[in-house]
Amino acid sequence: MAVCAAAGHDVRFVYYEAEDTYLGKTSHRPSYKQISDDICHTEPDIVAFSCVTDNYQHQLQCSRALKKKQKHIATIFGGVHPTALPENTLLESSVDAVAIGEAERSLVELLNTAEVSGTFSFPDDPIRGIIFKKYGASIGVPVEGKLAKLDSLPFPYKQPFLSVLRDSSHEYRIMTSRGCLYHCSYCFNSYMRRLRGSKAIRRRSIDNVIEELLLAKKEFAVKRIMFVDDSFAASKTWVSAFCAKYRANIGLPFACIANPNHIDEETSGVLASAGCVNVQLGIQSLSESICAQVLDRKSSNAQIGRAIQHLKKSKIMVQVDHLLGIPGDTVQVQEASVRFYNTYRPNLISIFWLTYYPKTTIVGMAQNAGVITQSDINSIEQGFRLTPESYLTGGSLRNPKPYFSISFLLNWLPLLPGWFVTILLRSRVYRLFRIRNYLLSTALPRVIQSVFNKNDFRGRSHIVRFFGKALRIKKGSKVPNNRFQQTSFRRR
Repeated sequence: MAVCAAAGHDVRFVYYEAEDTYLGKTSHRPSYKQISDDICHTEPDIVAFSCVTDNYQHQLQCSRALKKKQKHIATIFGGVHPTALPENTLLESSVDAVAIGEAERSLVELLNTAEVSGTFSFPDDPIRGIIFKKYGASIGVPVEGKLAKLDSLPFPYKQPFLSVLRDSSHEYRIMTSRGCLYHCSYCFNSYMRRLRGSKAIRRRSIDNVIEELLLAKKEFAVKRIMFVDDSFAASKTWVSAFCAKYRANIGLPFACIANPNHIDEETSGVLASAGCVNVQLGIQSLSESICAQVLDRKSSNAQIGRAIQHLKKSKIMVQVDHLLGIPGDTVQVQEASVRFYNTYRPNLISIFWLTYYPKTTIVGMAQNAGVITQSDINSIEQGFRLTPESYLTGGSLRNPKPYFSISFLLNWLPLLPGWFVTILLRSRVYRLFRIRNYLLSTALPRVIQSVFNKNDFRGRSHIVRFFGKALRIKKGSKVPNNRFQQTSFRRR
């Protein structure tokens, strides 16, 4: 939105919500007709739909309703799902164009070269990074366009989001980089490596990031910062220089995401001195063989243990991401994980369940192992889940029941005495607690954690949002959690 507005195009934002990861069965079917009416009210020439796999079918329903109402309005789909499957997406009758990968430059080029004489018209010549329909044919090749220099981009246009996501206004989210050093098999980066042929992280300059944060402090009621880079601490030199300027100019508590391979005693101290109160470590599995052979990620349990210890010594809350449902995983492997976490005691263990996404490397692995079929892959590529469960309650695992007790124990572990966890594990009494209910298994220990740990501002934000939605739903206004959006562009 920001780059298109800077290029002189009118930008309007339409927001809706559908489904609910956290509130489960209280989700509701959105009125696609009403959403299409809202889109038409902006009088657009072209509507851009932002898509991940989990919202792809919703966005298609919106585009179909829009075309039924105003067939002449052009549509373009972008985001990770259309990037993985650009030609499949373009086959949809309600989709006129697909943007591939990062599209700041290619989208602006499309808008600048399109013609509008009562009706939006795509250019005759191809545009790198976008494929589109014209004269009954597909124009262009499915490759990513030229990447923008990050410092050259205007700051993200966040006001439209924060005006509707009022519970997020105090926590400013920002990325200082794009890309990842790794290509884990379950992650979209495994596909992007093949598409782009590069593993380099592109970083913004420190001054550019500080400038955005100063503007955010001025324009919004910002109290905390969340850095959502794939691996914020990948460069020790950059982190050290950045933290010095952040401490001097911003001085707000912040959280970030890091790979344990990048955390040592010095980095932990630098982060803490700048105001870091929460680090989210991507662990995923504590089986080094599963990490190497299935997840395609370099992992050392010794280094993970040291990273947790360094962060805790610096009084930084340690939140670890742990993945269930990996092919080849067993209850015995997960019991070993419990013993590890009981030794190093992270403050929070966030349990996620493996969910298959299009073109990720693990999809092919799972098919070769007979875990999923070609029919399953076809469903995934259409944006359908393989099971009724979300990534928080079972993911793509056909039978998650044997792991519910492990999930329950891991969620509660940081709140239980170490000796008690050991007894539960040795006696296997924990296996009696096959609790599927998300509120009891996951939400309740998270509430307790956030109440007693002053550094868990992310947990408190989740709780405020959760109970705010629950109260509104109880009163009859169903407001679920997943956020989907379209952007309408009108040429000036």
